[in-house]
Amino acid sequence: MTKRIWRSITAVFVICFVFLTFQSNCVFAQSYPEIIRVGLYFGSASASSVALSAKSGIEAGYYNGNEFITLLAEKGGGQLIFRKDAHFIKSSSGSVTEYDPNEGIPFEGETYGPYHIQIGDKTADLASAQKLCNDYKAAGVLAYPVFENGWSIWTGFYSDIDKANKDLPNLASKLGGISLKVIDRSGSRIIVYSSSFEPLLIFGDTKYKLTVRPDSSNNPKVISVNSKPYRGEIELRRFPDSDMTVINVVNIEEYLYGVVPREIEADSPMEALKAQAVAARTFAYKSMGSYKKWDFDVVNTVASQVYGGYNDEKPATNKAVDDTKGIKALYNGSLISMHYFSSSGGMTEDNIYVWGTDVPYLKSVVDPYESGTSYNYNWTRTFTAEEIKMKLFINGVEIGDIVTIVADEYTPAGRVSKLRIVGTKGSITYRNEDIRIILGDNGNYLPSRMFTINTSGSGTGSGTVSVISADGKTTLNVYGTKAVTSSGVYDILSSSGAVKVMGSAGTSVITGNVPSGTFVLTGKGWGHGVGMSQEGAKGLARNGYTYDQILKHYFTGITVE
Repeated sequence: MTKRIWRSITAVFVICFVFLTFQSNCVFAQSYPEIIRVGLYFGSASASSVALSAKSGIEAGYYNGNEFITLLAEKGGGQLIFRKDAHFIKSSSGSVTEYDPNEGIPFEGETYGPYHIQIGDKTADLASAQKLCNDYKAAGVLAYPVFENGWSIWTGFYSDIDKANKDLPNLASKLGGISLKVIDRSGSRIIVYSSSFEPLLIFGDTKYKLTVRPDSSNNPKVISVNSKPYRGEIELRRFPDSDMTVINVVNIEEYLYGVVPREIEADSPMEALKAQAVAARTFAYKSMGSYKKWDFDVVNTVASQVYGGYNDEKPATNKAVDDTKGIKALYNGSLISMHYFSSSGGMTEDNIYVWGTDVPYLKSVVDPYESGTSYNYNWTRTFTAEEIKMKLFINGVEIGDIVTIVADEYTPAGRVSKLRIVGTKGSITYRNEDIRIILGDNGNYLPSRMFTINTSGSGTGSGTVSVISADGKTTLNVYGTKAVTSSGVYDILSSSGAVKVMGSAGTSVITGNVPSGTFVLTGKGWGHGVGMSQEGAKGLARNGYTYDQILKHYFTGITVE
């Protein structure tokens, strides 16, 4: 066979291989959504009502496929108020408060509720319903259109079904022979009011999602939720355990505009801002679907990433987002579990010593360029024995009066991994991040686990002794430990229990004296320590590192693409 034929065959093979590879990459390449759904009000922090507005006008409706069906429009900067159809009471001062009828009416006032009366049969469309509503209003009946499995016309907001039934004769006298039907309550309905609290519409359809958006005349397209502006659109949903849920549906890059300046200072070096933008984008993509039961992806708090919306945007952080558009951190082609924090104290932590799993790209690395003047880089916390006792009590732990705290183990990176708290009735040991939780205040964690402990009773007679070990002179705290003697094993829990230690210089007598009750923790760093240090990223940027080099420094073996 000639060389020419071989070349032809080789060329065909290469072309086929490239073609098949291209097809394979097209088929199997991961796609990433352009939209993210952010929970603004949800769960225990759900909303009874919200006021929505936009500078040049808003429109409320729903999507049927890709087509937006407008139900109501409010021009200019006027508000529409969205309230769940539930039990409310209006006080003499005019304030309206939701109440639970199972717990009784909380105070005197006019009550409103989720029971209604339907007037006549279904109507063909919104226009027909609105025309009939005007006719009924002329007859002295406050009627409003309802979108729930088609269009109909209702009246009344009755707090119970008996009140609705009692009002039927009164309505019949005003409306003549039109059929009337009492409507039972439902957990899916939302009432739309004008700014003067005139009912404009009830949306109770379960097939579609009530959506409110800035109209096309707005530039930029920003909608205010209780006077706080957000890009994108707002969905209003009702769930049994999150009633009412308010969701910001927004382009993911615009979402990042409101995240990056809340997670890192906007005056940070640009390469650090870019590293933060990629980190936040990676986190967002990795979090997609995290709140499926409420139909959104992330929340606007530290439980996901802090998201402040339009007013928190800054030109520098917006530029960092734009300059890294679509770029993510990957390991073996998949999104990494993104972690970042404020400062490491000079050494980041291995994931196994924080959340207990060995992750190849979440390893401890030296953090050489952090600023020692950043917030909480150096810190101290002072606790009394009574304060420690109260922290334990709140968490259901009772070990008597607190007499000492001992850091029994440290990680290779220098963080406490095993903390023993000793009391007069026993002891308890906390490990890893539980240490930061138990020693935290007001829902905030202890700044970090990179700390040492000093007590006001440390020194001679405090239960310590110096012994010679293989690595030199080591200080041991014997309080709360066990002693083996000729008469058995006992706990060293008071000064009455003395222990003799045979050393090279003879016999030393040490006791388990109770410290005087003050514990000073001296520490470095702020955060869990896993992944990217934001202060370290700033320092690396100031020393010439690019954003991708910064990320690769903190996350071992990743690609940034």
